[in-house]
Amino acid sequence: MPFIKPSNKILVGGTPIVEELVTEGTDVKPGQLAIPGTGDHQVKPATLSAENVIGVVDYDAKRPITEAYPNNYSVRVLKGNIVVVLTLKSGNNVTKGTRLQSEANGMCKPLPNTENYQRLIGYAEESVDASTEDKPIMVRLVI
Repeated sequence: MPFIKPSNKILVGGTPIVEELVTEGTDVKPGQLAIPGTGDHQVKPATLSAENVIGVVDYDAKRPITEAYPNNYSVRVLKGNIVVVLTLKSGNNVTKGTRLQSEANGMCKPLPNTENYQRLIGYAEESVDASTEDKPIMVRLVI
């Protein structure tokens, strides 16, 4: 049975490993790929081609899903063999099964065949055309 993309949550399927961390700065949002902050207890958005992605920032029902969290806000970071909703960076068109890596601001983009597999964060669970704008995409994580 295919997954159905939810509109108001990040986790689509599976049982995640959950890590409780705090935001570093004010640009951490739900659905972003995350990397460690200055301290191991902190998290910030993943950068382009990051090799240290630790998971995906979960949605806190007490706040709007589109808003960034304040600095030092407690967040859940999801990882494991799960399917989540991420954002595919504009200028990309992927088919189901495409290998993905991190992009700036915690988004994702295709991992070229020649790239280092240390950058692999997951596989597209659906085909998405984000040629003209950033678009949500379901991704099966491998981190």
